[in-house]
Amino acid sequence: MFSYYLKLSFINFKRSPSLYALVLLTLSVGIGLVCANFALISVMSGDPIPEKSDRLIHVSMNTWATETPHEEPLHILRYRDAMHIEKADMVKSTVTFFASGIYVRDSESESLARINASVRATTAGFFDLTNAPFAYGTGFTENTGKVLVIGDELNQQLFGGGNNVGKVLELAGELFTIVGILEPWHLRPLFYHATENMAFNNTDDIFAPLETAIDLNWAVHARSSASDSVRTLDESRDKNYFYLQSWVELHKASDRKFLQQYLDNYSQSLKDAGEHPLDIRNELHDVNEWLLKQEVVDERVLAFSIATGLFLVVCIFNASSLLLSRFHAAKFEVGLRRAVGASKSQILTQGLIESSLLGVVASVVAIGLSGLFLIFSTEMLPNLANLAVLNGETLIAGVILSIVTANLASLYSIYRANRYTISAELK
Repeated sequence: MFSYYLKLSFINFKRSPSLYALVLLTLSVGIGLVCANFALISVMSGDPIPEKSDRLIHVSMNTWATETPHEEPLHILRYRDAMHIEKADMVKSTVTFFASGIYVRDSESESLARINASVRATTAGFFDLTNAPFAYGTGFTENTGKVLVIGDELNQQLFGGGNNVGKVLELAGELFTIVGILEPWHLRPLFYHATENMAFNNTDDIFAPLETAIDLNWAVHARSSASDSVRTLDESRDKNYFYLQSWVELHKASDRKFLQQYLDNYSQSLKDAGEHPLDIRNELHDVNEWLLKQEVVDERVLAFSIATGLFLVVCIFNASSLLLSRFHAAKFEVGLRRAVGASKSQILTQGLIESSLLGVVASVVAIGLSGLFLIFSTEMLPNLANLAVLNGETLIAGVILSIVTANLASLYSIYRANRYTISAELK
């Protein structure tokens, strides 16, 4: 019977190609918009490192050295505070960093052209904490030295790809040796720097030792604040200059209370020394808590999602009206089938198979439209360009949604068709 119902479906499609094409387009547009928004939201609200997101903790402290209060603890720390966190022995690993940028070139290249690269000046624990995927080499093990790790994109730009560990790059007149090259790495969102609208930036091009970057006075390309006058970055080590971010990886999530006590004890020691005029307030957030606090899901995308959901409802009603006209035109055929023994359940089954087949075709068209809608979305919201990805989850959701909406659109028309009888038609 299933093959028979499929045969009837194809016959009906051939009989009214224009009507079914219009139904297909109506549903596809609505589903395509919903899938495009689902793709954006699923990436924006996703867990970028689910294997240990509950054990990765961002540290915020209010160690501002004057009585001018801040509304909440700063997410940026001064050097001395960050180094105290680096010394914590109850954690698995720690990382301290700041964002920078620099012009870079292959030191052996005959061309003097340089590439403007994003830099993460960081302590050595960064690679283990973030599970950075290496294609060649390893991360650096010390926080000083003229060594660096580069990303896959920069490796392609400079060398055309391949294993280039050991080669030397020139960064602002200084020579650095490559010790590691990462695989293509897309963190969505970029949890380790979700502030300053950087949550959806690409991962950095260069990772360099923190102390070296400070010694060379590399610019800070993120929020910074100071209550002391700082002329060069190397002065920040003993000044009240806040620009570093700190993350900690715990052995287990329950160790969070020990880290909290460690930080509170440190703040109390500063207060006892007269260096902490504010109330002690140190805050810890795991990855998902931190992303939620930073409101990385764009409110405009959420508002548009509600609008697209309502638009899909309108599309379903329109498709239902079109299918109702088709079943009304075929009411004699339905009545005849009922007269020769077809039950209401069989008519229903045949109608649902036909609409499900229509839904499968609509899903293919809708996914194509979703890709176009994502391109238009990034034109309106350029900062979402790295999120315009139709992943497997979105594709599966699109197929299921297409089949469900196609069946919803046909339910009323099938119900009306089941009410027809051959006797009524003969009269």
